[in-house]
Amino acid sequence: MKSHNILLASAVAAALTATTATAKEELGAVTALQRSNTIAKAFIETYLNASNAANGPIKIKYIGGQEVVPPRKAANALKRGQFDMLSCPTAYYIGTVPEGYALLAGNQGPRALRENGAWEILQEVYMKKAGAHLLAWGENMTSYNTYLMVMPKFRADGVPDLTGLKMRATGTYRPLFRALGASTINIKSSEIFTAIQRGTVVGFGWPDVAVVALGLHKIVKYRVTPNYYQTNQVLTVNPKIWDSLTKEQKAFLEKQALTYETESVKWLEERRAKEEKEMLAAGVKDIALQGDAAARYLDIAHQEIWKQLKERSEYHDKLKPLMYIPGKPNRQVDIGRALRK
Repeated sequence: MKSHNILLASAVAAALTATTATAKEELGAVTALQRSNTIAKAFIETYLNASNAANGPIKIKYIGGQEVVPPRKAANALKRGQFDMLSCPTAYYIGTVPEGYALLAGNQGPRALRENGAWEILQEVYMKKAGAHLLAWGENMTSYNTYLMVMPKFRADGVPDLTGLKMRATGTYRPLFRALGASTINIKSSEIFTAIQRGTVVGFGWPDVAVVALGLHKIVKYRVTPNYYQTNQVLTVNPKIWDSLTKEQKAFLEKQALTYETESVKWLEERRAKEEKEMLAAGVKDIALQGDAAARYLDIAHQEIWKQLKERSEYHDKLKPLMYIPGKPNRQVDIGRALRK
Protein backbone atom coordinates (compact mmCIF):
# COMPACT_ATOMS: atom_id res chain seq x y z
CA MET A 1 0.00 0.00 0.00
CA LYS A 2 2.83 2.36 0.90
CA SER A 3 4.53 1.60 -2.40
CA HIS A 4 1.25 2.25 -4.21
CA ASN A 5 0.83 5.64 -2.50
CA ILE A 6 4.37 6.61 -3.43
CA LEU A 7 3.75 5.70 -7.06
CA LEU A 8 0.45 7.60 -7.05
CA ALA A 9 2.07 10.67 -5.55
CA SER A 10 4.85 10.48 -8.12
CA ALA A 11 2.33 10.24 -10.94
CA VAL A 12 0.40 13.27 -9.67
CA ALA A 13 3.60 15.25 -9.29
CA ALA A 14 4.66 14.31 -12.79
CA ALA A 15 1.29 15.36 -14.19
CA LEU A 16 1.46 18.69 -12.42
CA THR A 17 4.98 19.25 -13.66
CA ALA A 18 3.92 18.45 -17.21
CA THR A 19 0.93 20.79 -16.94
CA THR A 20 3.14 23.58 -15.66
CA ALA A 21 5.69 22.97 -18.38
CA THR A 22 3.11 23.16 -21.15
CA ALA A 23 1.01 25.98 -19.67
CA LYS A 24 0.25 28.67 -22.23
CA GLU A 25 1.99 31.94 -21.43
CA GLU A 26 1.05 33.94 -24.53
CA LEU A 27 -1.81 34.00 -27.03
CA GLY A 28 -1.37 35.04 -30.65
CA ALA A 29 -4.13 37.39 -31.83
CA VAL A 30 -5.23 38.38 -35.34
CA THR A 31 -7.67 41.05 -36.53
CA ALA A 32 -9.71 40.32 -39.65
CA LEU A 33 -9.71 44.05 -40.33
CA GLN A 34 -6.57 45.89 -41.37
CA ARG A 35 -4.40 47.05 -38.50
CA SER A 36 -4.95 50.65 -39.64
CA ASN A 37 -8.73 50.22 -39.37
CA THR A 38 -10.13 52.23 -36.47
CA ILE A 39 -12.16 49.27 -35.17
CA ALA A 40 -9.10 47.01 -35.24
CA LYS A 41 -7.20 49.70 -33.34
CA ALA A 42 -9.96 49.75 -30.71
CA PHE A 43 -9.44 46.03 -30.06
CA ILE A 44 -5.65 46.40 -29.94
CA GLU A 45 -5.80 49.35 -27.55
CA THR A 46 -8.70 48.46 -25.25
CA TYR A 47 -8.29 44.68 -25.04
CA LEU A 48 -4.90 43.48 -26.19
CA ASN A 49 -2.74 46.31 -24.86
CA ALA A 50 -4.95 46.83 -21.81
CA SER A 51 -4.69 43.15 -20.89
CA ASN A 52 -0.91 43.17 -21.24
CA ALA A 53 -0.66 46.34 -19.17
CA ALA A 54 -2.64 44.65 -16.38
CA ASN A 55 0.23 42.16 -15.90
CA GLY A 56 -2.13 39.20 -15.66
CA PRO A 57 -1.33 35.48 -15.84
CA ILE A 58 -1.20 35.49 -19.65
CA LYS A 59 -0.02 37.84 -22.38
CA ILE A 60 -1.45 38.52 -25.84
CA LYS A 61 0.77 39.10 -28.88
CA TYR A 62 -0.62 40.87 -31.93
CA ILE A 63 0.29 38.88 -35.04
CA GLY A 64 -1.36 41.08 -37.66
CA GLY A 65 -4.42 41.70 -39.81
CA GLN A 66 -5.39 40.90 -43.38
CA GLU A 67 -1.77 40.28 -44.33
CA VAL A 68 -1.88 37.19 -42.12
CA VAL A 69 -5.05 35.68 -43.55
CA PRO A 70 -7.84 36.93 -45.89
CA PRO A 71 -10.75 38.15 -43.73
CA ARG A 72 -13.25 35.59 -45.06
CA LYS A 73 -10.84 32.79 -44.21
CA ALA A 74 -9.92 34.05 -40.75
CA ALA A 75 -12.57 32.11 -38.82
CA ASN A 76 -11.50 28.80 -40.37
CA ALA A 77 -7.85 29.66 -39.72
CA LEU A 78 -8.66 30.15 -36.03
CA LYS A 79 -10.53 26.85 -35.97
CA ARG A 80 -7.51 25.09 -37.49
CA GLY A 81 -5.24 26.57 -34.84
CA GLN A 82 -3.27 28.86 -37.14
CA PHE A 83 -3.46 31.40 -34.31
CA ASP A 84 -5.16 31.54 -30.90
CA MET A 85 -7.48 34.57 -30.86
CA LEU A 86 -9.49 36.41 -33.52
CA SER A 87 -11.16 39.83 -33.55
CA CYS A 88 -13.53 39.73 -36.53
CA PRO A 89 -16.96 40.86 -37.73
CA THR A 90 -19.20 37.81 -37.98
CA ALA A 91 -20.23 39.30 -41.32
CA TYR A 92 -17.11 37.71 -42.80
CA TYR A 93 -18.39 34.23 -41.94
CA ILE A 94 -22.13 34.87 -41.75
CA GLY A 95 -22.76 31.83 -43.95
CA THR A 96 -21.27 29.66 -41.20
CA VAL A 97 -22.76 31.57 -38.25
CA PRO A 98 -25.95 33.31 -39.43
CA GLU A 99 -26.72 34.03 -35.78
CA GLY A 100 -24.34 36.96 -36.18
CA TYR A 101 -27.37 38.65 -37.74
CA ALA A 102 -28.98 38.72 -34.30
CA LEU A 103 -26.15 40.89 -33.00
CA LEU A 104 -26.64 43.29 -35.92
CA ALA A 105 -30.40 43.74 -35.62
CA GLY A 106 -30.86 43.41 -31.88
CA ASN A 107 -31.43 46.36 -29.57
CA GLN A 108 -29.84 44.77 -26.52
CA GLY A 109 -26.19 45.12 -25.56
CA PRO A 110 -23.71 42.55 -24.24
CA ARG A 111 -24.46 43.26 -20.58
CA ALA A 112 -28.16 42.48 -21.09
CA LEU A 113 -27.33 39.35 -23.08
CA ARG A 114 -25.09 38.05 -20.31
CA GLU A 115 -27.92 38.57 -17.83
CA ASN A 116 -30.84 37.11 -19.81
CA GLY A 117 -29.14 33.94 -21.07
CA ALA A 118 -28.66 34.94 -24.71
CA TRP A 119 -24.88 35.02 -24.30
CA GLU A 120 -24.78 31.36 -23.30
CA ILE A 121 -26.85 30.48 -26.38
CA LEU A 122 -24.47 32.46 -28.59
CA GLN A 123 -21.48 30.70 -27.05
CA GLU A 124 -23.14 27.38 -27.87
CA VAL A 125 -23.73 28.56 -31.44
CA TYR A 126 -20.17 29.77 -32.02
CA MET A 127 -18.72 26.56 -30.63
CA LYS A 128 -21.07 24.37 -32.67
CA LYS A 129 -20.86 26.24 -35.98
CA ALA A 130 -17.55 28.12 -35.99
CA GLY A 131 -15.58 25.81 -33.71
CA ALA A 132 -14.67 28.78 -31.53
CA HIS A 133 -15.12 29.98 -27.96
CA LEU A 134 -17.00 33.30 -27.92
CA LEU A 135 -15.22 35.59 -25.44
CA ALA A 136 -16.43 39.15 -26.07
CA TRP A 137 -18.61 41.39 -28.20
CA GLY A 138 -16.38 44.38 -28.75
CA GLU A 139 -17.07 47.79 -30.28
CA ASN A 140 -20.72 46.86 -29.83
CA MET A 141 -22.29 50.28 -30.32
CA THR A 142 -20.55 51.08 -33.56
CA SER A 143 -23.29 51.54 -36.15
CA TYR A 144 -23.43 51.75 -39.95
CA ASN A 145 -24.27 54.14 -42.76
CA THR A 146 -24.79 53.91 -46.49
CA TYR A 147 -22.25 55.89 -48.52
CA LEU A 148 -22.83 56.89 -52.17
CA MET A 149 -21.08 58.54 -55.08
CA VAL A 150 -24.38 59.54 -56.68
CA MET A 151 -27.61 61.10 -55.47
CA PRO A 152 -30.12 58.24 -55.44
CA LYS A 153 -33.69 58.29 -56.63
CA PHE A 154 -36.37 58.03 -53.95
CA ARG A 155 -39.41 55.81 -53.62
CA ALA A 156 -42.87 57.20 -52.97
CA ASP A 157 -42.37 56.60 -49.24
CA GLY A 158 -39.17 58.69 -49.21
CA VAL A 159 -36.77 55.74 -48.92
CA PRO A 160 -33.74 55.70 -51.26
CA ASP A 161 -34.22 53.61 -54.41
CA LEU A 162 -30.93 51.90 -55.31
CA THR A 163 -32.29 50.07 -58.34
CA GLY A 164 -29.56 49.66 -60.96
CA LEU A 165 -26.74 50.69 -58.63
CA LYS A 166 -23.80 48.41 -57.83
CA MET A 167 -22.89 48.42 -54.15
CA ARG A 168 -19.96 46.88 -52.33
CA ALA A 169 -21.37 44.73 -49.56
CA THR A 170 -20.63 42.04 -47.02
CA GLY A 171 -23.29 39.92 -45.34
CA THR A 172 -23.98 42.90 -43.10
CA TYR A 173 -25.31 45.17 -45.83
CA ARG A 174 -26.39 42.79 -48.56
CA PRO A 175 -29.97 42.20 -47.30
CA LEU A 176 -30.69 45.94 -47.04
CA PHE A 177 -29.10 46.94 -50.35
CA ARG A 178 -30.88 44.21 -52.26
CA ALA A 179 -34.19 45.14 -50.61
CA LEU A 180 -33.61 48.67 -51.93
CA GLY A 181 -32.99 47.33 -55.45
CA ALA A 182 -29.19 47.36 -55.70
CA SER A 183 -26.92 44.62 -56.96
CA THR A 184 -24.05 43.77 -54.60
CA ILE A 185 -20.40 42.86 -55.09
CA ASN A 186 -17.93 41.29 -52.65
CA ILE A 187 -14.81 43.44 -52.44
CA LYS A 188 -12.20 43.56 -49.70
CA SER A 189 -12.36 46.69 -47.58
CA SER A 190 -8.83 47.62 -48.64
CA GLU A 191 -10.01 47.69 -52.28
CA ILE A 192 -13.11 49.89 -51.88
CA PHE A 193 -11.24 53.08 -52.79
CA THR A 194 -9.94 51.62 -56.06
CA ALA A 195 -13.33 50.04 -56.87
CA ILE A 196 -15.00 53.44 -56.59
CA GLN A 197 -12.32 55.12 -58.69
CA ARG A 198 -12.79 52.54 -61.43
CA GLY A 199 -16.57 52.72 -61.26
CA THR A 200 -16.90 49.09 -60.23
CA VAL A 201 -19.26 50.23 -57.46
CA VAL A 202 -20.98 53.53 -56.72
CA GLY A 203 -21.47 52.99 -53.02
CA PHE A 204 -20.94 50.84 -49.97
CA GLY A 205 -22.01 50.30 -46.40
CA TRP A 206 -19.54 51.05 -43.64
CA PRO A 207 -19.37 51.71 -39.89
CA ASP A 208 -19.77 55.24 -38.58
CA VAL A 209 -16.01 55.16 -37.90
CA ALA A 210 -13.03 54.12 -40.07
CA VAL A 211 -14.12 55.90 -43.25
CA VAL A 212 -11.28 58.39 -42.74
CA ALA A 213 -8.79 55.61 -41.98
CA LEU A 214 -9.38 54.21 -45.48
CA GLY A 215 -9.22 57.65 -47.07
CA LEU A 216 -12.76 57.22 -48.38
CA HIS A 217 -13.87 60.61 -47.10
CA LYS A 218 -11.77 62.13 -49.90
CA ILE A 219 -13.92 60.65 -52.67
CA VAL A 220 -17.33 59.84 -51.13
CA LYS A 221 -20.03 62.41 -51.96
CA TYR A 222 -23.04 61.37 -49.89
CA ARG A 223 -23.84 59.65 -46.60
CA VAL A 224 -27.38 58.43 -46.00
CA THR A 225 -28.65 58.86 -42.44
CA PRO A 226 -29.94 57.71 -39.99
CA ASN A 227 -27.39 55.08 -39.06
CA TYR A 228 -28.48 51.48 -38.53
CA TYR A 229 -27.49 48.19 -36.86
CA GLN A 230 -24.82 47.61 -34.24
CA THR A 231 -21.58 45.92 -35.20
CA ASN A 232 -21.24 42.14 -34.80
CA GLN A 233 -17.52 42.42 -34.14
CA VAL A 234 -16.68 39.54 -31.79
CA LEU A 235 -13.60 38.16 -30.08
CA THR A 236 -13.22 34.40 -30.30
CA VAL A 237 -10.61 31.91 -29.10
CA ASN A 238 -9.56 28.54 -30.48
CA PRO A 239 -11.39 26.04 -28.19
CA LYS A 240 -8.42 23.73 -27.68
CA ILE A 241 -6.34 26.69 -26.59
CA TRP A 242 -9.14 27.94 -24.35
CA ASP A 243 -9.50 24.54 -22.69
CA SER A 244 -5.75 24.39 -22.09
CA LEU A 245 -5.73 27.61 -20.08
CA THR A 246 -5.77 27.60 -16.30
CA LYS A 247 -8.80 28.82 -14.34
CA GLU A 248 -6.83 31.91 -13.40
CA GLN A 249 -6.00 32.70 -17.01
CA LYS A 250 -9.60 32.20 -18.15
CA ALA A 251 -10.91 34.38 -15.33
CA PHE A 252 -8.44 37.11 -16.24
CA LEU A 253 -9.37 37.08 -19.95
CA GLU A 254 -13.08 37.11 -19.11
CA LYS A 255 -12.68 40.02 -16.71
CA GLN A 256 -10.76 41.96 -19.35
CA ALA A 257 -13.52 41.12 -21.85
CA LEU A 258 -16.16 42.81 -19.71
CA THR A 259 -14.06 45.95 -19.43
CA TYR A 260 -13.29 45.85 -23.15
CA GLU A 261 -16.97 45.75 -24.10
CA THR A 262 -17.42 49.13 -22.42
CA GLU A 263 -14.06 50.80 -23.00
CA SER A 264 -13.99 50.02 -26.73
CA VAL A 265 -17.29 51.90 -27.10
CA LYS A 266 -15.89 54.99 -25.37
CA TRP A 267 -12.61 54.79 -27.29
CA LEU A 268 -14.40 54.60 -30.63
CA GLU A 269 -16.82 57.41 -29.85
CA GLU A 270 -13.89 59.77 -29.39
CA ARG A 271 -12.54 58.76 -32.80
CA ARG A 272 -15.99 58.92 -34.41
CA ALA A 273 -16.48 62.50 -33.27
CA LYS A 274 -13.10 63.47 -34.70
CA GLU A 275 -13.72 61.66 -37.99
CA GLU A 276 -17.14 63.28 -38.27
CA LYS A 277 -15.50 66.70 -38.46
CA GLU A 278 -12.96 65.50 -41.02
CA MET A 279 -15.67 63.99 -43.22
CA LEU A 280 -17.78 67.13 -43.23
CA ALA A 281 -14.70 69.27 -43.87
CA ALA A 282 -13.89 67.05 -46.87
CA GLY A 283 -17.27 67.84 -48.38
CA VAL A 284 -19.28 64.69 -47.66
CA LYS A 285 -22.96 65.69 -47.65
CA ASP A 286 -25.71 64.01 -45.67
CA ILE A 287 -28.88 62.70 -47.26
CA ALA A 288 -30.79 62.97 -44.00
CA LEU A 289 -34.02 61.00 -44.06
CA GLN A 290 -36.66 62.38 -41.73
CA GLY A 291 -39.90 61.27 -40.09
CA ASP A 292 -41.74 58.38 -41.70
CA ALA A 293 -39.05 57.96 -44.38
CA ALA A 294 -36.34 57.48 -41.75
CA ALA A 295 -38.54 55.08 -39.77
CA ARG A 296 -39.32 53.05 -42.88
CA TYR A 297 -35.65 52.94 -43.91
CA LEU A 298 -34.64 51.61 -40.49
CA ASP A 299 -37.52 49.14 -40.46
CA ILE A 300 -36.42 47.71 -43.82
CA ALA A 301 -32.81 47.47 -42.64
CA HIS A 302 -33.61 45.61 -39.44
CA GLN A 303 -36.48 43.42 -40.64
CA GLU A 304 -34.43 42.18 -43.61
CA ILE A 305 -31.80 41.00 -41.14
CA TRP A 306 -34.31 39.21 -38.93
CA LYS A 307 -35.78 37.63 -42.05
CA GLN A 308 -32.35 36.27 -42.96
CA LEU A 309 -31.91 34.84 -39.47
CA LYS A 310 -35.32 33.16 -39.51
CA GLU A 311 -34.60 31.53 -42.87
CA ARG A 312 -31.12 30.35 -41.96
CA SER A 313 -31.02 29.62 -38.23
CA GLU A 314 -32.74 27.14 -35.96
CA TYR A 315 -31.88 29.52 -33.09
CA HIS A 316 -34.06 32.38 -34.37
CA ASP A 317 -36.96 31.73 -32.02
CA LYS A 318 -34.65 31.49 -29.01
CA LEU A 319 -32.50 34.52 -29.76
CA LYS A 320 -34.89 37.16 -31.06
CA PRO A 321 -37.04 37.47 -27.90
CA LEU A 322 -33.86 37.88 -25.83
CA MET A 323 -32.04 40.25 -28.16
CA TYR A 324 -34.83 42.40 -29.56
CA ILE A 325 -37.51 44.18 -27.51
CA PRO A 326 -40.30 45.56 -29.76
CA GLY A 327 -40.85 49.26 -29.30
CA LYS A 328 -37.49 49.87 -27.71
CA PRO A 329 -35.25 52.30 -29.63
CA ASN A 330 -32.28 50.97 -31.54
CA ARG A 331 -29.34 51.43 -29.20
CA GLN A 332 -27.16 53.50 -31.49
CA VAL A 333 -29.78 55.37 -33.51
CA ASP A 334 -31.87 57.07 -30.84
CA ILE A 335 -30.02 56.76 -27.55
CA GLY A 336 -26.56 55.60 -28.50
CA ARG A 337 -24.79 58.93 -28.50
CA ALA A 338 -26.08 59.78 -25.03
CA LEU A 339 -25.15 56.36 -23.65
CA ARG A 340 -21.64 56.64 -25.05
CA LYS A 341 -20.87 59.81 -23.09
